[in-house]
Amino acid sequence: MDSIRLWARNETAVRQAIELGEIAHIETASEELTDEFLLCAIASGLLKMWAEAFPDPRSEPEIGMDVILPAHIAGRFAGLYSLRKAGYVLRSARVLGALGYSVEVIAPEHGLSLRGTSDDKLFSGDVVRKLLVKMEQQADLSQPALLPPKEPSVAVKVRDRASRRAVKQTVDEVEAAARAQKVAEQLVDWYNQHVGVSMLKYARLGKGRRIHILDTTHVEVALETGTYECSGVVKNEDGTLSRGYKLATLRTLLDSAGLLTQVALSAIQVHDVAMCRPLLEKAPVLRAGELLLEDRGFLDGATLSSLKRQRQVDVIMPLKANRLATQEAIQLAEMANEWQAHPSRTAQSIALVRGVEHMWTECEVPLNACVIRFWNKKKKRTDHIVLVTTDQELSAPWIVRHYEERPEIEQDYEQMKSGGWQLQKLSSTRYSEMVFYVLTVVLSYSLYHLFANTQAGARCADKTRQALAFEPLRTQRTHIIVYAGGYFEIFETLSFVQMVLHLSPPVQEHLRTWLAEHLNQIQKRE
Repeated sequence: MDSIRLWARNETAVRQAIELGEIAHIETASEELTDEFLLCAIASGLLKMWAEAFPDPRSEPEIGMDVILPAHIAGRFAGLYSLRKAGYVLRSARVLGALGYSVEVIAPEHGLSLRGTSDDKLFSGDVVRKLLVKMEQQADLSQPALLPPKEPSVAVKVRDRASRRAVKQTVDEVEAAARAQKVAEQLVDWYNQHVGVSMLKYARLGKGRRIHILDTTHVEVALETGTYECSGVVKNEDGTLSRGYKLATLRTLLDSAGLLTQVALSAIQVHDVAMCRPLLEKAPVLRAGELLLEDRGFLDGATLSSLKRQRQVDVIMPLKANRLATQEAIQLAEMANEWQAHPSRTAQSIALVRGVEHMWTECEVPLNACVIRFWNKKKKRTDHIVLVTTDQELSAPWIVRHYEERPEIEQDYEQMKSGGWQLQKLSSTRYSEMVFYVLTVVLSYSLYHLFANTQAGARCADKTRQALAFEPLRTQRTHIIVYAGGYFEIFETLSFVQMVLHLSPPVQEHLRTWLAEHLNQIQKRE
């Protein structure tokens, strides 16, 4: 199929072509923002790198990963959670042109496959499912997947309902789960070794110290649905039960945003430390001298010591109130009585305490503490929070300033779950499909922030995806993209109508015929 370079913008050429009645395609510009992100990934070479590195088991496929990945990225931007609807999303002639495909591929029932498609989608929604099934079939079970040790899953009553696969054929659930885990391992490794690393490289942060934030979140599914492959059940602090998975991410801070550069996935009941220890041991984005922010759920002296000794990565984390090191730091701070003003909270004070590692048996490296003193309104008394760090050079104010960056990763999770990214909308109970979906959500979300950190995407900085989507609604102005004369241009809708009304009658008649055929295709699609 020949490539038509429709991605070049030229208003003069488009207007001249319209005056001659030579319109190739018209579409609404509501997804112009999505196009910008995809075109950024294409022009930067990132998409090509991700597609080439993907562990695709197929040989000479009709639908390559260079089409599958942008289709699923577009689906995540559109808030679609069904993997089988991805073929409908990638319609933009700008993006297809940049990928090397002509605008004609969006004609009904054509698609990219030699067999065509049942309707006007670009490719069959079963492409990814069949790809993942093939990966499972080729999985080498002689070497089991490297899984973190599990805590026992809570037993719950489930619906007596078989999975779709089990309805069609007999399924060895143990073997199926083992194959799914091997595929998940490949997919996560692809993200960590290629996607996260390449985005960070493109961000060009330089050789200075980078700050990373580690945290986990639950990806929950229906509690009574036991057919979710490789899922687990955990008892929450409030006594309720949750079924699902746990997602861990490493967030690398940029100038005005952050990238989720490393991920890990497991059943929901796996402990944070057990889940993330392998990630921290191998994460290629962690360089010597960098700083890692963790919450108290990762309290593990052995991991803390290993990061400092083996990787020369420093850590800042809070201690639990019942720790001996916590009580030691508070007592030493009160005895020294050398309190400083908190850098951002006027009612609080801080103090640096050196050498508290002797009160933490598992910690084998020097440890300093920053004690934060404040008035606890609920307890109606003075209270303390203790932050510890392996960085012996940091002052108390800088320990606090750095750690105040940590809540940003919680905002990531909130946005991915409720900000239009549909992280928890798992449409498949097959683990390999679920992992692929979650990784495309994380990738798309990070691509959004990577673009927002560039000069071209500066208008997206500090704005959520939903906020940007609502902007056209606030202005009550709509736009359309017109492809003509080998170029495209974006017109305000009423201005375009006014221009058409000034065209000669023969050209208007030609456009009227073209538009009737185009609207007929849209009605069939809907």
